[in-house]
Amino acid sequence: MALRAPAKDDGYYLVPAASPTGELAEASLAEAAALLRLKVPELSRLLGVGQPVPLSRVATPEEAALIAEGLRRCGIEAVTIAHTELYLGVAAKKIRALEVSADALTAIPTSGGDKVTVPWDEVTLVVSGRLILNREETEERKRRGRKQTVDARQVSSDESVLDLYPGTDEGSWRVNSNNFDFSCLGSAKAMTTFENFVALIRLLRERATKAQVDDSYNQARPALAIVWPVDQPLLSDRDKRNPVLAQLLDRLPEWTPSAGVVQR
Repeated sequence: MALRAPAKDDGYYLVPAASPTGELAEASLAEAAALLRLKVPELSRLLGVGQPVPLSRVATPEEAALIAEGLRRCGIEAVTIAHTELYLGVAAKKIRALEVSADALTAIPTSGGDKVTVPWDEVTLVVSGRLILNREETEERKRRGRKQTVDARQVSSDESVLDLYPGTDEGSWRVNSNNFDFSCLGSAKAMTTFENFVALIRLLRERATKAQVDDSYNQARPALAIVWPVDQPLLSDRDKRNPVLAQLLDRLPEWTPSAGVVQR
């Protein structure tokens, strides 16, 4: 089957709805890998992450249905999620501070807009990750009417981020650790940003009891690179933490991991 590459802002993701039941036979694993145009070790790695990471992205729902049926014959149940369902065009609302009460969580936007308050039981998902920015700076001078590069340098930054998904909002709230007021921690506020970030996640775990708290991005990132290569050209102020994983997690049924991958 010849697959058409999906457009940048289109396509359909095939995501395992649950880990395979039992241990997949090598023949089934090989057939599934061929169907997904992956190598067997690559598929094993994706299935072994312990999270419902995307296995493939295709252009049409018909292609997704054909592949999903083939995966089902191999013992892998997959869910198809359209790119348009992920609301990636909705920018995360940047939050500079949070106010915590017994019943609700209030976000104070960086933009200075109105506060937003949601009950704790409406916070559905909390995802932590890293924001990695790579930027190339060049200095040019004109000589004889032509521009010449006289200096070039690469600038990188790495920051902890936290995305919160309130059930009443299609978008998410973004906490950037380097620009956040951790006063909501009260007496638990520490000296370093790292300690405060960990304490904030712990606080959200304790209060948002119905939310799924996912901190597996750093572990899943190498496997995600199989589907989304991370070796890209230098970007200018672009968030290289792919937000799709968080959105997919928010739209899947409860996913129960188990050791169901053939060890090779």
